[in-house]
Amino acid sequence: MSIVLHTGLAIAAAVAALAASGCATSPPGRPAAARSALSGPPSLPPVAPSPPPNDDGTSAAGGKAGVEHAGALEQLKSARLAWAIDRQASLRVLLPDASRWMRVTFWGMKSLVGFRYGKDHHAVVGAIVLPTADETAPGACGHAFEAWAQPYVDAFEVAVEHEPPRATTWNGKIADIDSLVAKTATLGVRDQYAVAYGAYPAWPGQCLILGVAVPAREELDRAKAVRDRFATDVLPKVIVTSKMVPKDAY
Repeated sequence: MSIVLHTGLAIAAAVAALAASGCATSPPGRPAAARSALSGPPSLPPVAPSPPPNDDGTSAAGGKAGVEHAGALEQLKSARLAWAIDRQASLRVLLPDASRWMRVTFWGMKSLVGFRYGKDHHAVVGAIVLPTADETAPGACGHAFEAWAQPYVDAFEVAVEHEPPRATTWNGKIADIDSLVAKTATLGVRDQYAVAYGAYPAWPGQCLILGVAVPAREELDRAKAVRDRFATDVLPKVIVTSKMVPKDAY
């Protein structure tokens, strides 16, 4: 199915991030100004973990804030992790509360796999494959992704605040993991997104980029906590099961 993802803009722009969004049809803006620091609201009262309503799989723009979003983020912070796979069985990724993620395609771009948590997009996970001359060169996959993402950053005026990057041993190689907060400034899409992504030297001459974008919707602290869980417990443990680059994108 094809869905409109406001959240995807944050990923495409940052992962800084990963998926084109429904805003891809908006008129392009001027190049982004200097990146400014982003801050969220003060801590909110406790909210009990609560999974979102069952997803019926139909298209949705998402965007609802309030207790439902806060409860969904609390659920993602604490729920048990379980494996999810792509359609080609080329990739395995851990997801919290895995049975409630819906596999989706992104409007406006091809991806290896995409998942949304709840019809209101309380979080979105996406993966793409990018070519590079030498995937084993230090930082090569991260640089390939940055080059891919920059037009989105410029066109949609996304301000990005990076956390310190880190490298992790992955499949006998080095993968880069980055965390950030992206703030969209396009007309009709004004929100902050907590984003984390991994850049993996997965196949000869090809990089896997997999990331999560979590919309804040006045819950930036909770969104960042979910992001940080992915950066620590999910992204370093991604498993590529295909020896060859997957043939299909969706």
